[in-house]
Amino acid sequence: MSPDDAVTIKNNKQEIRAKLREDFLLSVNELLGEPVKILTYEQSMLQATLSKWKSDGSEVLVKDLETPASIKMPSAILRLTDILAIQFENQVDLP
Repeated sequence: MSPDDAVTIKNNKQEIRAKLREDFLLSVNELLGEPVKILTYEQSMLQATLSKWKSDGSEVLVKDLETPASIKMPSAILRLTDILAIQFENQVDLP
């Protein structure tokens, strides 16, 4: 393989990764404002509305958070490392 071929392959991989990242961010943007149920590692089921997703994927901002103890918070930041699953209450059609 020539050096030019290696550069072309590397550029193609970068373009593919960039397209996948763009598609992921567009999909996440479509999910904002959707009601969700969040299962935590502590086995708590939280209800909230998805508000923002940190671009590095480490945190999610929710609003109208309600805990199993009926504690309500206008907004909260949740670490994704504390979350097992996020279930969307409505069907969401992604681009």
